[in-house]
Amino acid sequence: LDPRSPTADGPAERIWLKSVTVAGFRGVGPERTIQIGPGPGFTLVVGRNGSGKSSFAEAAELALTGDSARWADKTSVWRTGWRNLHNPDPCWVDVELRVDGVATPTRVHRAWPVGAELADAEVTVTSARGRHSGLTELGLARPLELYRPFLTAAELGKLAAGTQSQLFDALFAILGLDALIDADQRLLRAARPHDTTIKEVRAQRTALADALAGIADDRARRTVALLRGRGAVDLDAVTAILDEPDEVTADREVLLCRELADLAPPSVDEVSRLAGQLREASAEALRYDGGRSRAALRSAELLRLSLEQHEDEGDGSCPVCATGVLDGGWRAAAAQSLTDLRQRSVAAQAAANRLTALLRQAHHLIDDLTVPEGPGSEPTVGALRDAVAALRRVPGKPADLADHLATRYPAVVVAADAARAYAEGFLRQRDTGWRAAAADVREWVAAAGGLPAREAMLARLKTARAWLKDAGTAIRDERVAPFAGHSQRIWAQLRQESNVELGAMTLAGANTRRRVVFPVSVDGADNGTALGVMSQGEMQALGLATFLPRSCAPESPFRFIVVDDPVQSMDPSKVDGLARVLAELAEQRQVVVFTHDTRLPDAVRRLDLGKARIVEVTRAERSVVTLRPAPTR
Repeated sequence: LDPRSPTADGPAERIWLKSVTVAGFRGVGPERTIQIGPGPGFTLVVGRNGSGKSSFAEAAELALTGDSARWADKTSVWRTGWRNLHNPDPCWVDVELRVDGVATPTRVHRAWPVGAELADAEVTVTSARGRHSGLTELGLARPLELYRPFLTAAELGKLAAGTQSQLFDALFAILGLDALIDADQRLLRAARPHDTTIKEVRAQRTALADALAGIADDRARRTVALLRGRGAVDLDAVTAILDEPDEVTADREVLLCRELADLAPPSVDEVSRLAGQLREASAEALRYDGGRSRAALRSAELLRLSLEQHEDEGDGSCPVCATGVLDGGWRAAAAQSLTDLRQRSVAAQAAANRLTALLRQAHHLIDDLTVPEGPGSEPTVGALRDAVAALRRVPGKPADLADHLATRYPAVVVAADAARAYAEGFLRQRDTGWRAAAADVREWVAAAGGLPAREAMLARLKTARAWLKDAGTAIRDERVAPFAGHSQRIWAQLRQESNVELGAMTLAGANTRRRVVFPVSVDGADNGTALGVMSQGEMQALGLATFLPRSCAPESPFRFIVVDDPVQSMDPSKVDGLARVLAELAEQRQVVVFTHDTRLPDAVRRLDLGKARIVEVTRAERSVVTLRPAPTR
C-alpha cells in the first residue's frame, strides 16, 4: 500500500471558490453571480425557502460533479424541473476557482441549448494551461469523487436512511485502501476455478459411485468399493480396473456381436465413385478394339523396319511387295504414320491398365466384405449375409460390374448399419452399462489426478486472503482513526445539552455486510439501538460530524466546502454548536453555507464568531433574484 494520499497523482495546489454564476437554472431567472473571497473565511447565504439561494449551491455542485446529491434519489419530476420556469433560455451555470500561486482562474462552464436534457450540457473547462475536455485532465475528477466539497441535507439524511454501505465506501476510498480490495479480488479470482473444480470432482465421485452401484459387473463393484472408501481414491487401482480387457466369453452370439459392432464398410458415396470410374474406364477401353490395337502394333513394327531399311539402303523398291518405291516422300508419310500408331498404342495400353486397376480395386472391395460367422438368429445378421452374397455374384463385363456395384452395394451398407446397431444394443444390454460408465470413470480419474495440486494452491490462496484480511483490518483502523477523532471533536461541539455520546467510529464488515460502526451511547448505556432513539436534530448533527471530516481531509486539494441547509431540526443549543464548528473550520477553510433558518446567522452574530460574511437572497416576480450583503452584528 502506498502510504501517501490516494490522490497523490492529483493536483498539489490549494483550490478556492471565487464565484458561482447562474442563469435560467432552477429558481434563478436572469443571470446572477455570488462572489466569494478566495481564501479562508465563513460566508452565510441566507434566504427564505423559494428565494433561489439553494440554486447557487446546486449549480456549483452540478458544474463540478455533473450531478446533484439533492436529486440523486428523487423522482423524474425533480430531474426534469431544472430549467427556470420564467427564463428557461439561456440556461447555464459557471464556477470560477482560484488556485494558489496561479494568476489565471480555472473556470467550469455548463450550458444547455434549447431543448437539451440535463445530461446533454456543453461543458467548457479553462485554466492557466488552456482549454480542457474536462476536469479529468486537471486531475480533479478523482478528488471530487473522494472528498466531495459539497454537503446537502440529502446527504446528511443518508445516515438516518440506513445507507451504511455508501458511507463505508466513501470513507474507505478516502483512506486509500482500494489496493486491499483489488488484492483480495485478485486472490478470490485466482481461487475460484480451483475451488469450483475441487467441488465438482468431489461431487462427481459420489455420483459415479451411485451410478456404478446399479451395474451387475465385477469391475463396477470393485470400482465402487474404491470410490466409497475413506480418504483419497487410489487412482492407480481404478485405472488398472479400467484397463482390464473385456470379459472372456465362449458365447458365440456375444463373439458374433463384438465383430458386428466393429464393422466399418466403405461408404455408399465411396463405392458410387468407384462404380462411376469403372464405368468410364470400361467405355474408354472399348474405344480401342483389341484386334485393331494388335494390328496397329504389327503395322508400327513393319514401318519401323522399313524406315531402317530406307535409312541403310536409300531409295528403292519396297522389299515387301517389290512394287512400291521407298523414297523421301514415302519416308515422311511413313514416319508420321508410325508416330500416330505409337500414340494410339500408348493410349490403348493406358486405358487397359486403368481398367485393370479399377477391376482389381472393385474385386478387393467385394472380397474384403466379411460377415462374422455365428448363429445368425437375428434377422439383421441374415439380411447382411444375403446382401453380401448378392454383391459377390459378380458379372463378367466391367460395365456390368459397375452397374452391379451401384445397385447392390447400398443394400450392404444398410444391412451392415442395422446389424451393427443390433450388436451394439445387445452388448450394451449384456454389459449392463459398464462400458459407458467406464468412460465417465476414466474422465473423472483424469480430473481427480490434478486435485492434490489444486488443493495445495487453494490452501495457499485462502491463507493469503486470511492474512490480507487481518493486515487490512489493522491498516484500516489505523487510517480511519484521524477521521474518527475529527468526528468526535465535531460531535462534542454539536451535542450541546444532548445526553448522547459518540465514540470513535470504525469500519466493519465487507462486501454486502460492510458498514460504519458508531459507538453511540445514551446516558452511558449502549444497547445496540442508540441510533434508533436519537432525535432528528441529533441525527443531523451526527451526519455533519461524519461527513465534514471527509470534505475537510488534509489530502483534499479543495480548500472550500459548500453546505446546503445544515440546520434542519436542530434545537437552538445545537445551532450554536454548529456555528462554532463552521467558524472553526473557516479559520483554515473557505466555508460557504446556504440556509433558510435565521437561527444560524443569529447565532453567528450573537457569538461574534470572527469575520463572517452574510449575504441575503430575495426573489421577486419572474424569478428575478437579488443578492445583497447583510449586517454581521
